[in-house]
Amino acid sequence: MTKIWAKIMSNHKVKNSIIYQCCEILNIENFYRHVRTICEQLKIPTPVVLNSYAENFIEYNILKFKQRDFLEPVYFDTLVIENGDE
Repeated sequence: MTKIWAKIMSNHKVKNSIIYQCCEILNIENFYRHVRTICEQLKIPTPVVLNSYAENFIEYNILKFKQRDFLEPVYFDTLVIENGDE
């Protein structure tokens, strides 16, 4: 089971967060779909997701999306996703 902790940060404070769980193994091919689902649950726009982002998340277990990664305006500084697998 895959667990991802997603948090919306503004001024270095957590404004909203969720723990996303799915039964599927996370990989480069399905990474965008999981990010999109997380953003839908948080009710925010989906950022631009590159393959290099997925590779870095899988290797380092954390990824930060900044305001510039979103095509639509957002009300927060960063969206941080962290791998919560045990």
